[in-house]
Amino acid sequence: MTETAGCIAQDCASPAVCRLQRGAYCRGHFISACYERMDEYARQVQERRLRDAATDILREFLSECSRQAVELAESAADLDNLERARLLDILLRATDLSQYLRRSPRLAAIHPIRLRSDKLGRVWEQDTRTRVLSRYGALVEVRQAVENDDVLTLEWPERNKQARVRVAWVNPRGPNQFAIGLEFIDVDNFWELDWTRIGTSSL
Repeated sequence: MTETAGCIAQDCASPAVCRLQRGAYCRGHFISACYERMDEYARQVQERRLRDAATDILREFLSECSRQAVELAESAADLDNLERARLLDILLRATDLSQYLRRSPRLAAIHPIRLRSDKLGRVWEQDTRTRVLSRYGALVEVRQAVENDDVLTLEWPERNKQARVRVAWVNPRGPNQFAIGLEFIDVDNFWELDWTRIGTSSL
């Protein structure tokens, strides 16, 4: 975030350093807002009040919250130990909450694949491999910077198959290294597995 807008929290005069669901926050109020909303979503999940229509909103919030927490942890030179611990806690809580959104088991599996972007001005192709599979997508690592909702082509040379995928989330892991979650757009069970016989594996 490069603009110098002020934090939207009431009576806060600090400059905003990040955004969360269209709101601009200083670091302290970003952390507070994440905790407040995660606590509310956790209550809804526990009390079974989270409706299907709200899961997409929660998924988007968790993705944005995690991304901003990572960016703050990597870019803020004046973080104290408590702030750093809270940002890490936010990432862990986001991971815990995301467990409730999974629509299929996860399977740790490595398959050589090729990803291709045909986006105007950002055309690229990269050979990589999967880390985790699900019926509806995969976790992979790439060197290219991608954004949420980018549409890519995933090729699986081993089976001579390809499909369109959407970038569901991005997690920077180092210089020119990103872990990304991919979601198939128009295909079911691309990996040709019997998901009823596969247990959930941790990421």
